[in-house]
Amino acid sequence: MKCYDARMIEGCCVFSYEVKMPERPDKKGERRKKSASLTWKKIMLHFLFFLLYPFAFLIDSVVTVARKIFRKCRSFFSGYVSGYVLATCILPSACATATIPLMIHLL
Repeated sequence: MKCYDARMIEGCCVFSYEVKMPERPDKKGERRKKSASLTWKKIMLHFLFFLLYPFAFLIDSVVTVARKIFRKCRSFFSGYVSGYVLATCILPSACATATIPLMIHLL
């Protein structure tokens, strides 16, 4: 343990105290050894990312295509139909058209 003497001045009073700190080796030139568990975790994390990459690529592609389609539909309908009519009439009717036969088929 290393001992450090410190002094603090407040107004006219001088307070001195002693601080004990553990000794540490110099960091210059020294490298910590990597533990085996840390390298194993890194390898497993890279493997997990490698497995998830195709799914992330597919999701990103689907989102990009959906945004392009939405922009095209929005630009097409903006001249003819207001956004309110599109959201309250056309989209629910399209969803009902798609789901009613599906529900009849499942019953």
